[in-house]
Amino acid sequence: MVALWILGILLALIALVLLIRVGVYISFGEVLLVRAKAGPVTIQILPKLEKKPQKKKKPKKEKKKPEKEENKPPEKPKEKKKLGLTFEDIRTAVPALFASLKRGLRKTRRRLKIDPMRLSLIFGGDDPAKVAEMYGWAGSAMWTFMPQIERLTRMPDPRIHLDVDYNSRKTAAEGEIGISLQIRDIFAIGFAFAGPVLKWGLAFIKRKKARDAGKKAEEKAKITAEQTNETTHHNKGE
Repeated sequence: MVALWILGILLALIALVLLIRVGVYISFGEVLLVRAKAGPVTIQILPKLEKKPQKKKKPKKEKKKPEKEENKPPEKPKEKKKLGLTFEDIRTAVPALFASLKRGLRKTRRRLKIDPMRLSLIFGGDDPAKVAEMYGWAGSAMWTFMPQIERLTRMPDPRIHLDVDYNSRKTAAEGEIGISLQIRDIFAIGFAFAGPVLKWGLAFIKRKKARDAGKKAEEKAKITAEQTNETTHHNKGE
């Protein structure tokens, strides 16, 4: 009997936890601001709040390093590996991921709230053709996906502005987004995403390997051609 009571209390606690509303607020542009919320508690993640200055401790005497360590050359910082994600990769991922998102949002029964929703995106870049392509694709995606998201969520006042600036070399984005939902809804959306994300990830790894192999082959061909040209010029000189 005691075991049943304990089990019942645990199940009730789990149910209560799953019903807690959590959310995140993101503001970006000149400064990135990120706040997380769980129930009545709000935590600022970025920028980090300054800690109160602690009392200065007496400086400890530095121990002399052994001569071997002093003579060692400084270690070179490790280069960060780039993800290698291209615009084409993102474009191929969107349809499958959006289908998964819709499945997950249906299970939330419009408990997910997006407020505020304000986004301004000005496309720029070195290649005008690519800039125009990205702008056209983004506009098409917005008019295709946004009505469905509004239908499946609570989004009182969405404001999205897209534009293009051929004189700018970089894409500029600013805005603010607030998302809140119950913890059980996170699991529902996560389960809906798991399969498609894994499938797309494996396909992306294959494409990236093929691209890397192609680049290496091109570099090797260039080196071979340069060596051949040098040998030809050397033979002519003789």
